[in-house]
Amino acid sequence: MDGRHVIPVPAANDGAPAVVVEVRQNGSRPLDVRLVGCEGENPYVTTIKQRSIGDLKKKGNNEDWEIILSHFLLQKQPEKGHAGILDGVRMDYSPKGNNIQITIWQDVQGIKMTLGDFELHREPEEEIDPIDWAYTSAQAHNLALQEMAQLKARAEGEQGTIDKLNAQLQDFIRTKNESETAMLQQFMELLNEKKRKIRDQSRLLAGAKVDKAAASAVQSTRDETKHRKPVASRASKRKAPVKKQEKKESDSDQMEIDEAKDEERNDESGPEAATPERSTDGETEDEGDAVNEPGCLRSSQSKDTTDPAPSKAASAPRAVPPKRELPFSRPSTRNKPSEQKPPLPQDDEDEETDDEEL
Repeated sequence: MDGRHVIPVPAANDGAPAVVVEVRQNGSRPLDVRLVGCEGENPYVTTIKQRSIGDLKKKGNNEDWEIILSHFLLQKQPEKGHAGILDGVRMDYSPKGNNIQITIWQDVQGIKMTLGDFELHREPEEEIDPIDWAYTSAQAHNLALQEMAQLKARAEGEQGTIDKLNAQLQDFIRTKNESETAMLQQFMELLNEKKRKIRDQSRLLAGAKVDKAAASAVQSTRDETKHRKPVASRASKRKAPVKKQEKKESDSDQMEIDEAKDEERNDESGPEAATPERSTDGETEDEGDAVNEPGCLRSSQSKDTTDPAPSKAASAPRAVPPKRELPFSRPSTRNKPSEQKPPLPQDDEDEETDDEEL
């Protein structure tokens, strides 16, 4: 409409005629407008600049005031986030001398709160074309009707979609209820069938002959398993082989000590056998017995190792001899009896006896 709007402004006092105001664009900005109003007799004119709309404001902030002026003068609807600004806001006029004053106010719980106002000054020389104003108003009315028809058609289309979705939802709900009912029916039939089978089995068991002895045995077994308490686990005996091994080691150490003593005795008796003194057959037999004594001790000790209990009892009262500096090391004592040659002194003695007899 070439930036023209014709708006009605009601009177603040009831019974007074309304004022028709033409709003025409008069600048580069939206609220740079020129207002021409008429109550039916005299024209009234004023000019508003957007940069000075803050001077017309009484309360509120500049942004809200700009939205309110755009709504009433330019017939522009606010955005979604600012729709609540127009709640209870009204615009009317009142005569003020030769001029008229347009006031924008808000009804807050029955209290009239003025947001802003501006005056239209009386200009008798201003020409007014009522036909042009009527044409502009009719054109705006037709445009509004077209927009309303489009919105109505769109709303009807959306309503049809909503109806279809509601029908589908109802169908889904009905199908769900039917499925649940069928499932419950099947469950009831299955449960009844199970109950019938249980009753049949109970009748069969009631009519069957059961051996009383077998029944009492089963009952006693159940009672035992029911009232049985866990028994504490036995102590582990895995350390017994270790004690036996230690006992064997102590026996072997004792045997080595005895062998060392026997070897010392043999060493002490050896020089006596090497002397050129005359010896008898009895002495040679005693020496032979003395030479063979380690073997006897070894055999007796081997018997003691096979029977650990007597050896332990026999070795307990014996005291350990004092430490001696032996001319040989311990590992060699085990093999030394095999290296000795005790029969040599016996041969010498036998030769001496033979010489004496000759």
